[in-house]
Amino acid sequence: MSKTTTNEPRSPLLYDDDLPGPMSLHRLAGLGAVRQLDDDSAYLTEDAETLFGRASILAALKPYNTVACAVSAAWVWLGGTFPNTIDVISASHFRAPVHGRRVRVFNRKAPDAHIAAIGRLKTTTPARTACDLALLPPDETPRREVNDMVCALMDSKQCTPQECLAILDENRYWPNAPRARAFFEYIAPCF
Repeated sequence: MSKTTTNEPRSPLLYDDDLPGPMSLHRLAGLGAVRQLDDDSAYLTEDAETLFGRASILAALKPYNTVACAVSAAWVWLGGTFPNTIDVISASHFRAPVHGRRVRVFNRKAPDAHIAAIGRLKTTTPARTACDLALLPPDETPRREVNDMVCALMDSKQCTPQECLAILDENRYWPNAPRARAFFEYIAPCF
């Protein structure tokens, strides 16, 4: 008897129904084998250890035909704890949470030069991600967290302050652009 296989990639998400019992997901999370998104879903911890794995996870979560940006894109590039929001570039509005997370929409232009494709995920490049982070309003995400993510992107040599300043020069009318520009000018001598 031959086993039928498909070319469909496996979903990086696990659901309560995929496991033998109602407490299995919580038990696996307690053991560190999975990281829970909400009470009914999780992803394998080992999938979050690689760039492609994180991209696969986020591709399964974000709304169709959107581009991951800001904190979500930073998670793809850097890893760490899964963000509390799913940040996307889109002209649409998304009111329903996805796996317990609010979809935060940014309606900014994103030329092809600012977008990277990793597997099925379209996400902003590291430089554009750093810009999006610096453009976040102070009440949306704590400044220290934002600064740490931007500096981690710079430290990992994925982008430079000069690249970010060039993106801001092209888009000087974005909200919070003067503050973001001042930030990148301030940190430029460190990189």
